[in-house]
Amino acid sequence: MRFIETKKLNDYILSTGDFLRCTTEDFSAKLSSLESVSLQSVSLEHDRSFLKELSSVLNVIVSIIYHPHIANKREEVIIRIEQAQQIGQEAFLNTVKDSKLWKEHNVRMVPEEVYYYQHIDELRIYENRFIAFLIDLIDKELAKFSNFYLSKLPTLTSLSNTLDSREIGEVIVEIDRLRRKTQFIQNTFFYKETSKGKPISRKIQPTNILLKDRLYRYCFKFYKNFMRYEDVNDTKHDLRTYYMILLFKELLAQGFRIQSASEKKYVFENGEFTLTLTPEVGEALALQILCHRFPTTPARHLLGFHVETEKAIGSASGEERKNYEGCEMLSLWELCYADVPNAAATLKTDTEEALIRSWLSDKLSLVATDRYIYQKYCPVCRSRGVDNTEGVYSCPACDSRYMFDHSNEDTVAWFRKIRKKGIS
Repeated sequence: MRFIETKKLNDYILSTGDFLRCTTEDFSAKLSSLESVSLQSVSLEHDRSFLKELSSVLNVIVSIIYHPHIANKREEVIIRIEQAQQIGQEAFLNTVKDSKLWKEHNVRMVPEEVYYYQHIDELRIYENRFIAFLIDLIDKELAKFSNFYLSKLPTLTSLSNTLDSREIGEVIVEIDRLRRKTQFIQNTFFYKETSKGKPISRKIQPTNILLKDRLYRYCFKFYKNFMRYEDVNDTKHDLRTYYMILLFKELLAQGFRIQSASEKKYVFENGEFTLTLTPEVGEALALQILCHRFPTTPARHLLGFHVETEKAIGSASGEERKNYEGCEMLSLWELCYADVPNAAATLKTDTEEALIRSWLSDKLSLVATDRYIYQKYCPVCRSRGVDNTEGVYSCPACDSRYMFDHSNEDTVAWFRKIRKKGIS
């Protein structure tokens, strides 16, 4: 999670005040008074603005490349006397002192070679090395942006009849343009010369050139602001609160009623289910589902949160999951199963509201079905050999779990846990 997302999240949590400590009586009223905020929209808008800023910085860098600061370096060399147009007093005295340069010629001692001071334009000064360092930093950041937004680009699925990239497509096009520009810069003599050798420290020293030259100062100021995005504290607690508020809103929208509310437990009920939500240590959220058709066998699920999707994948340990039937992870952008071997293949990308709705609906699925065939074949993956333990059917292939209610003429299955091979 980047700086702008974290800041907006923190601002939003502060705006909710002590909502999670409210009583059962005023829970619904306080919840409805909370505004809805999409961190994804905030992030997308910020990224578009940030890419414009990157474009300006790259334009400034191109200007620097054409007119860079250089250092005039004096270097002492020994050259043949006919190559020296003129020598200064210091070079002359050094030549007189060095007998190896003198040879006898017609009974006279004359120098065949002389000391000479040549002046060289030095491009690899500290400030230009900083520009090369900044180019590399921008290139890496654009690569991250590209990977991130390409993972959000809609792809064809069996259920889709349209492919609308919306603003994401525009962002990807702009990222590609900027990456081509950085590649052009990296092919210049300036970059190849100044990027040689060991890179400079990330703690940039504010030299006179970086502070006073208009172009260099622009790049230095950008770099100082850019570094803030790497110093973001862990905000999993705020992210959990954010998603809990979205979940509460979704439950009320689906007809659930709040039965009790405290900081440690929230109980919701409708005609079919009773849900008990408990914030856990480690910034996770425990959910117990009691289906009224099966009053003695509640299902327990764990929802973890992480600010970075890459770290969210597989971050719930076996010890954390052992007391739960299912375990999933939520980041700002994605939902995935955390209790399967290949969690990355189960990533689902959607809006925050859609992600929390999807997570909830999978656990409240009541489907009219044919009991006799699905006692043998898994209704999720079609695998044969379903296990039955005290009325809970488990698929050994995908680990989906379900129960049958055949008290009426039509058999209804409650899916306690759904594990599709890919949910994206």
